[in-house]
Amino acid sequence: MVNKLESSGTPIVISGELYKSISEIVDDLATKIRARTVIFADMNGHPITQRGIGTEIDLPNLTALGAGSFSATAQIAKIVGEKDHFRFIFHEGEKFNLFLSNVGNNFILITVFDTSSALGIVRIYTKRAIQAMEEILGKTDTTDGEEHQFLDVEFSKILNQELEKAFKL
Repeated sequence: MVNKLESSGTPIVISGELYKSISEIVDDLATKIRARTVIFADMNGHPITQRGIGTEIDLPNLTALGAGSFSATAQIAKIVGEKDHFRFIFHEGEKFNLFLSNVGNNFILITVFDTSSALGIVRIYTKRAIQAMEEILGKTDTTDGEEHQFLDVEFSKILNQELEKAFKL
């Protein structure tokens, strides 16, 4: 398995196996909390996988702003004397709430859910999902010789879009 998880402004490359495992956790979380959408993205704001109703939400902008929120709150954490950045950010709306979570040092999980959903339930299931993700991400140490298993998520997404365009008549 190959792991290039350093956040440097470029999209993160993950293996197909890792993508599948993370997608299953995101899918399970979205189902359990009846989320409107759950998005797993890198800390640069590039969405990696998403479950739920995503067609009505501008995912690239949402993930970019979510990543920006974490950057801003990291500075707030420094100002108030926190050793590290804040792990969770909660935004309460009239119809929907957002629960943004840090997954390791390189990823964020954005959960959009109805205001009628219990925040405690969302927090519990989200924490469990994050623990499962961090466990999987922790096992992805760089191993030489397996670079052929790379799945560049961004390239795959662009390729799929172009193939869809090519075959539409």
